[in-house]
Amino acid sequence: MFKPLLLAGALALASSPLFAAQTVVPGKSFIDFTFTQMGGKVDGGFKAFTGKVNFDPAKPEKTQAEIVVDLNTIDVGGPDGNAEAKKKAWFNVPAFPKGTFTATSVKALGGGKFDVKGKLTIKGITRDVAGPMTATQVGDQLELKGSVALKRLGFQLGEGAWADTETVADEVVVKYKLLLSGKPD
Repeated sequence: MFKPLLLAGALALASSPLFAAQTVVPGKSFIDFTFTQMGGKVDGGFKAFTGKVNFDPAKPEKTQAEIVVDLNTIDVGGPDGNAEAKKKAWFNVPAFPKGTFTATSVKALGGGKFDVKGKLTIKGITRDVAGPMTATQVGDQLELKGSVALKRLGFQLGEGAWADTETVADEVVVKYKLLLSGKPD
């Protein structure tokens, strides 16, 4: 009796909306960020991430989404900066190779605009984040674009001497575009 119940549970999980979700189209999607260092703007991004998304603009309250970022693919504009960003004081990539965002709520604001809330985990630290998002149909795909402002020190990004917010500002703005293929459940 235990094995049939286990199998039934596994089949139910595999057919749940989170696993029968839309696919993030690599190469046409991005996760970028901007911060201020010593008075100048610095742009960066992550080259590799995956996502499971189930989003229907007509039913945003049913949204399920999980985005997993490969932190080893950080790009801040050069090999020295990239190597520094992977060190213990920043992302500590050897100990924490992935960052994860999980949506907790999506609320329609009208006109294809939404308020997105979720949990962001970096370096084993989870914080609530929120930001605006737009949804636009592009042919047979759905484009989600948004941003979120976060405080890097809340995730222990920039420890030790790097914790000085005069050198590197605490606020980081993350911008994303996710092009989704497939239909929501």
